[in-house]
Amino acid sequence: MSLSASQAATAVGKSVPTITRAIKNGKLSAEKLEKGGYKIDPAELFRVWPAITNESAQNPNILGHETPNESSVLQGEVEALRQQIATIEEERGRERSQLTETIDDLRRRLDAESAERRALTAQLTDQREKAPDLPKRRFWARMGG
Repeated sequence: MSLSASQAATAVGKSVPTITRAIKNGKLSAEKLEKGGYKIDPAELFRVWPAITNESAQNPNILGHETPNESSVLQGEVEALRQQIATIEEERGRERSQLTETIDDLRRRLDAESAERRALTAQLTDQREKAPDLPKRRFWARMGG
């Protein structure tokens, strides 16, 4: 006795796309029919997924979908990624604030050094203007004293 994809899906509480995807991925072996369907051996089907019991068959959330199980896993992964992104953004924010503080400090120091340089230049200019003109001496006279 063989099962079609829809019968197999009902037997294990999965959707038909889940069954056909498993066949195409090689997780579940089945015989391809000429008309386009699949012929699935029940033993092979139950090797991959457990059969639905009477208790679980009464639960409508199990039949027809694999999505709720997968989506909860995916939602957990998405939440973990969101937390990682938040952590990275927080670290980058701290790095930006540290860089901004460093840049501001360097600008203040550069401005202070520039002001000091201008003040020293002004003092030197004033001293040169106040200095008397000394007579120019020849090279040998300066060397000899």
